[in-house]
Amino acid sequence: MIAAIGLKNGDKTQRGVFVVTKDGEVLAAEPGGPAATVEVVKGVVEKMGGVSEKEQEKLEEAEVRATAAEGDEVEAK
Repeated sequence: MIAAIGLKNGDKTQRGVFVVTKDGEVLAAEPGGPAATVEVVKGVVEKMGGVSEKEQEKLEEAEVRATAAEGDEVEAK
């Protein structure tokens, strides 16, 4: 399945995001790190008409975690 959605890189799985509806419609299949994938999901949500205030808070929390994760990766290198 990973190869079919384009997130296979040779023998390894490439980091990225895959967004699909309950009906099986693919909304996003993009490679990228944590911060980039949060941006992809935010774009999908915006196209779908936005989110409630509570859901917006969850998205902002995810963005903070993703940014922190990217910083951890840079420090580890």
